[in-house]
Amino acid sequence: MGLVGTVVDAAIGWMVQGILGSFFTGQMQVWSHEVGLAKDVEMLESEMKSVQMVLAAAEGRRIDNKPLSDSLDELKELFYDAEDVMDELDYYRLQQQIEGGASLFPSCFLISEINSSLSLSTG
Repeated sequence: MGLVGTVVDAAIGWMVQGILGSFFTGQMQVWSHEVGLAKDVEMLESEMKSVQMVLAAAEGRRIDNKPLSDSLDELKELFYDAEDVMDELDYYRLQQQIEGGASLFPSCFLISEINSSLSLSTG
C-alpha cells in the first residue's frame, strides 16, 4: 500500500467524517422524512458507518493479500457511490427548497441499490 495508500486512507477517513457529520443532521433528515426516504437514508448512513469502520481498520496497514486489497478498493468505490447518492439527495433537497416545495425527486432513484451493494460488501 505504501505512503500514498496511507495518505489516501487518511483522506478517506477525514472525508467520511465530514459526510456523515453534514448529511445526516438537520435539514437532510427532515427532508428525507418528508419525501419518504427516511428509512433508506438511515440504512445508508448505517452502511456508510460500517464501511468507515472497515476502512479505518485497514488504514495505514500494508496488505499483501491481493484479494483482500481488491475487496478494500471495491469497498472504497462503493463508498464513493454512496457519497454520490447523498450528494444527489442534497441537490434535490436544495432544488425543492429553491423552487418552492414541489417534489422534484425522481421516481427512478434507487437508493436501495446502493444499500444492497454496501450490505453485501460489509456483511
